[in-house]
Formats: sequence, C-alpha cells, structure tokens
Amino acid sequence: MNLSNDQKLALAQRITDEFNGFIKSELDYQVEDMKDSDEVSYQYYINQADTEDITKLVIDLIAVPVA
Repeated sequence: MNLSNDQKLALAQRITDEFNGFIKSELDYQVEDMKDSDEVSYQYYINQADTEDITKLVIDLIAVPVA
C-alpha cells in the first residue's frame, strides 16, 4: 500500500508539529546549559527573534547532506 498525497501531507504535518515542540524544549534546555557553562549570561532570556533565527539555522544544518 502506498500513502495518498493527503496522507503524506498529514504525516508531514504531524512530524512538523512534533519537531516544533522539540525545538522549543531543546532551545530552553540548551540555553540553560550554556548559562551553567558560562557561555551565555544569566541575564539572557530567549526572545522571539532569536528563536526564529536559531530554528532556521537548525533546519539549514539538518538539510545539509552528510556523506
């Protein structure tokens, strides 16, 4: 059995929703870890612009083919 186009789109949407949730929680975790390691100031709090920029960078890094 092959997936229909609608099923493929639904599956892709589910993965996207899950990925977005993962990115948010991982971003929070990693910033706190960087604070603990003195790589980021304790006064730093994630803002929307940084979240968008970092999410785009993560997607770009994932999209790079690995040999």
